[in-house]
Amino acid sequence: MTHDRIDDLSTVAEAVFQREHQKLHPVLQREARLLQQLARLDSQLTEVRSTSTQADGYHVTGADLLWHSWESATRRTLNIELAQLRSQKLEAMERLREAFGRKQAVSDLSRRLQDHKRRGAIQNP
Repeated sequence: MTHDRIDDLSTVAEAVFQREHQKLHPVLQREARLLQQLARLDSQLTEVRSTSTQADGYHVTGADLLWHSWESATRRTLNIELAQLRSQKLEAMERLREAFGRKQAVSDLSRRLQDHKRRGAIQNP
């Protein structure tokens, strides 16, 4: 295999790796946003639990039941979305690993070819 072909393979492997890396980035950002939303929901729940005992009207009007129903539905929706997103993330990470493996294989092949040529040049001066 010629050095030019190895360079072409290396360029393609790098491009594929970069493309897969770029595809993963929005998934990671979306995951971070969902985790922030869940954390915010947790802090709201903690706040409501600590202040609901002080607000008699909150229980009398049934607002506590409505809020807890909303909180439960919101948490369920966020967790479902997070699970689906993590599935996408695992697939994207697998594609990224494969692209990285190809990139490394081409790099190793290039290095071996250079070593082989160097050894041939040293033995045949």
